Amino acid sequence: MTEIVVEILCNGRIRKVEDVLIEAHSSVSLIRLESLNIIVDTSTREYRGKILAALDHLGIGCDEVDIVVNTHLHHDHIANNDLFPNATLIAHVSEGPSKKYRTVGGDHELGRGVRLIHTPGHTPGSSSVFVESPVRYVIAGDALPTHENYLKWVPPRLNYDPDLALASMNEIVAFADVVIPGHGAPFKIDR
Repeated sequence: MTEIVVEILCNGRIRKVEDVLIEAHSSVSLIRLESLNIIVDTSTREYRGKILAALDHLGIGCDEVDIVVNTHLHHDHIANNDLFPNATLIAHVSEGPSKKYRTVGGDHELGRGVRLIHTPGHTPGSSSVFVESPVRYVIAGDALPTHENYLKWVPPRLNYDPDLALASMNEIVAFADVVIPGHGAPFKIDR
């Protein structure tokens, strides 16, 4: 199998005050596969400098990114899509993306060992990227937004269907060795 490298460009963050959401920034990940560079989510404008610095550190130019996957289309996951002028933007059709996106209707192979899997519950089109490598990663977006959601086994606070969200969390945890949540540092799955 061709080596797949998963890099965290920046960890997302959620800040609440007395249970009121004050700010949210998504995690941003890079998957390098053969000659393919895939970015998963692009966070907020406030994280633009972090993304650019991380790519520069890796020696990858924004014009070298081939695909940008948006796990869903909330602002805190898409605000820097414009950084990647040559990338194909991909989102699930149930997110109602604009014509600039290539839409997928279900599970979709992005490259050998890298699949976009429909994991609804947070939104109807929420999707996660499953990476089959010696360490199995799931870049979960807000299908599994924080380590706390995993530890307490509760669906994302914002969801349209909590039962569907928990089913998606089950699918993620059943596959993953490591989860990159929508908002926070990667964490290992206890087996």
